[in-house]
Amino acid sequence: MVFKGLLVLLSGFLFIFSSGIPMRLISRYKPDYRREGLYWGVGIWIIAFLLSTFLQNLIRQIATGGAQPAAQQNPFTYLLGAVITTLLVQTGMLIYLNNRRKKESDLAGEGLALGFGIGVIAQVFTGMILIAAGVGVVFQGAGLNLNLGQIQSATIEVISGESLVELFFALLSLVFFRIALLTVTAAQGYLVAKSITDRRIWFWVALLTYTAFTWAIFFLQMLLGDPNAGQVSLGITSLLSSVVTALYYIAVFLLGTRLLSGQLQSELKKLGRNRSK
Repeated sequence: MVFKGLLVLLSGFLFIFSSGIPMRLISRYKPDYRREGLYWGVGIWIIAFLLSTFLQNLIRQIATGGAQPAAQQNPFTYLLGAVITTLLVQTGMLIYLNNRRKKESDLAGEGLALGFGIGVIAQVFTGMILIAAGVGVVFQGAGLNLNLGQIQSATIEVISGESLVELFFALLSLVFFRIALLTVTAAQGYLVAKSITDRRIWFWVALLTYTAFTWAIFFLQMLLGDPNAGQVSLGITSLLSSVVTALYYIAVFLLGTRLLSGQLQSELKKLGRNRSK
């Protein structure tokens, strides 16, 4: 029990701070990006999340005629919600970047900063929940009981009943999700910036990129028979699903980092050639 708790506790810290891995790899080609953009990204995500939640609830109420929604997750609602949230986030990005364009800023760097901020704040509470649950399991394993509330107690109970192998891969997939998420949001910010400096089509490419990232894992987990497709839940997600999900997020991280770094490196070389003329 104590070992399980320490594993969950460590995973919580890794979940929160692992976002620095893609940030460091990607920002080496834009080391002078404005850190202020990170905070704007955080703010944009919070506003978009609140608006998206309101709109989704409104759409659900209209669609069901005010009836109580089913306890089981509706696939259509989940997929539509991902699109609504992404569209609102990118609209916020577009407004901010258009304002920065008037000040002759480096929009690619500004877009990356927004993407970093959005990736850092999104799902951050998952890491906090893991840390709290890990502490609870450690104390419980030591024979001490903490009053952490009903929800947290249920989480501790789930962790206690799960095998070590299943727990390890579920936590591993969560950490890799965090890394892949920030990679995708960074690409999203870059593409929205590119839609201003190049062609508008890149805005919709950014929307498609994040939507594909979300939808792909949903359908993959659904094919694997996961009752809670679209996310990894301790005690619910099967071992096979956790392993496949972890591999998927690793692939997204590697491919996304390579493509985005390649684009930034190409722009850097082009800028160097222009300055040498």
